Amino acid sequence: MTLDFAYMLYLKLSKDSSIPHDQVKHHVQKWFVLSTLTGRYVGSPESVMSRDIRLINEKGFINFFYEIEASVLSDTFWDISLPQNLETTSTNSPAFNTFLAAQINLNCNSLFMHGTMISDLINISGDVHHIFPKAYLKKNGIDTKGRYNQVANFTYLDTQVNKAISDDAPNIYFQSALEQCDKKNIAFGNIFERDALMKNLSENAIPESIVSMTVENYDDFLADRRKLMAQLMMRYYKGL
Repeated sequence: MTLDFAYMLYLKLSKDSSIPHDQVKHHVQKWFVLSTLTGRYVGSPESVMSRDIRLINEKGFINFFYEIEASVLSDTFWDISLPQNLETTSTNSPAFNTFLAAQINLNCNSLFMHGTMISDLINISGDVHHIFPKAYLKKNGIDTKGRYNQVANFTYLDTQVNKAISDDAPNIYFQSALEQCDKKNIAFGNIFERDALMKNLSENAIPESIVSMTVENYDDFLADRRKLMAQLMMRYYKGL
């Protein structure tokens, strides 16, 4: 339904002489992402669509868009509501899919790799890795799917890197990543500079404190990463 409305909006704006043709894509993209993140057309979509069309006709799209954007994408949404929406195990959730879209749009590298993009791994159905490995969490008492399969614990990862990490705790394999930067002795991945590694963590919305985290820090990690994921999505949305 969200895609249907976006296509209708594209057709409508393409015929609107008040909107430059080269801005149509920009507006449709932002409306699609806004609608996806807020679930605008999830409940009673026909009535919401009808109302939106009426208000667009009455106010003009630009005025209507800015009103809606200000009301539903406030700082509270990005700082609180969106991180809460990431408290899920569903990899089909709108928030998680938008996060992946953000990584693709921003040309983000996969974890521990330079040159292997998130988009590459998604296209070839690459490995979705538990940042806190599932076996490690289960061994340490976090043994329910609702806990270890949080989307904030997921990242796309090159298969060989995934195998090298195995079931090690984050403080072990991230320390190994730091050591290979210092010693220039590659254990996994292909990043061997600290600055590049920190940038790589940022691309994947992973807090730098991960390098010393154990199972005791798991809940804090999830909370921190959800905020970073939301910030990456905000950067993506505002850059469209």
